[in-house]
Amino acid sequence: MMMMMMMKMKMRFCCALLCLLLCLPFCSRGQQQQRQKQLLIVLVHGMGDTCCNPLSLGKIESLIESSSNTETNKVISIKFGRNSVSDFISGFIGDAFSLVKDFGCAQLRNAKEEMMMHRDFDSTEKKNDDKVETILLGFSQGGVFARAMVETCEDEVNALITFGAPHSGVWKFPGCDKMANALSRKWCEYSRKVASKAAYSKMLKSKSVQASYFRDVSDAKRFEQYVRSGSLLSVINGEDDGSDDDDARGEGAAFPSTIKKQNRRAKMCNLDVFAMFSFEKDEVVVPRDSAVFSDAPSVPFEYTEEKSSELLNVRETKFYLNEEDGLCLRELDEKNRMKIDVVPDAHHMQFSLEWFTENVIDKYIVAAPEKREEEVKEEEEEDKKEGVIHSINRFSK
Repeated sequence: MMMMMMMKMKMRFCCALLCLLLCLPFCSRGQQQQRQKQLLIVLVHGMGDTCCNPLSLGKIESLIESSSNTETNKVISIKFGRNSVSDFISGFIGDAFSLVKDFGCAQLRNAKEEMMMHRDFDSTEKKNDDKVETILLGFSQGGVFARAMVETCEDEVNALITFGAPHSGVWKFPGCDKMANALSRKWCEYSRKVASKAAYSKMLKSKSVQASYFRDVSDAKRFEQYVRSGSLLSVINGEDDGSDDDDARGEGAAFPSTIKKQNRRAKMCNLDVFAMFSFEKDEVVVPRDSAVFSDAPSVPFEYTEEKSSELLNVRETKFYLNEEDGLCLRELDEKNRMKIDVVPDAHHMQFSLEWFTENVIDKYIVAAPEKREEEVKEEEEEDKKEGVIHSINRFSK
């Protein structure tokens, strides 16, 4: 009797051990798949800044690194030049298409390749970079460059977050309508009109970074010049005339003519998150709600601060409503992947590290990619049941 009981116990132990051995490969594979998902966080600085300034973007980079797993994740800041001096100058002088392609896309590719080199692959795993999720953070002018990277870089981007970026352009010199006297206002407006004409010239377009997103809506003829100019903003916003004439497009011709509009739109549609932040007291980006894709109700439109309430919100603009040639904003919004918010009581690019941690790092970076994917799926199911489109959080007015 005792012998029979011992034999049964041995059989049970052997069965349990066998089950454990059979399950181990699946468990280890599950753990491996869980840790295969890596984050590449890419920062794109704006005008007057550099990639690694310890008082500005360098501080943001350090904050993100301290808040994420540096063993599996990587944080880089795009340097638009060989050193900090050329990086700073490139914020003002240079061909926008070349800066995006030769520095932005190239450094994104190099960072992904470096992450792949430090990963271990088993015999059953396909060696590709699908397990590297890329998040782009664009600050001010860098937000336009970051969106251009999403639309044109070879590498797929999973999330785009911009801060005070002139997505619908800068329409005029800031502060003209706030000049102390009529003469000053007159000269300011005259200077703006001169700059507007020069901005769309072939020479300045390839030399001035700010000209690449200057969008004059105050005059029908100048707006037509903008459309025909082939500037960076007109291309990534789908407003250019579609010309494949390289001479007409200037030095950056190879950039837009090889990346078709439909392909650029598809890359935007692939985003899991497109978050845009405006600044409530922004006086640098004119109009400030360009940061959240607001647009003029018509052209011509002479914008002043008093007319800010007349602007179309993003859902009323052609950028949103034009599904075929648009920017996929409507599709992203219907899937709750477009997030719009404002930094309260803040001037351009003025936010605390505490605010950035709470509203950006905790929501979009620290949260596991799988969690965000699950949330998107759940929200899509809720939308189907309720038959509603998610509302925009709020605009700065």
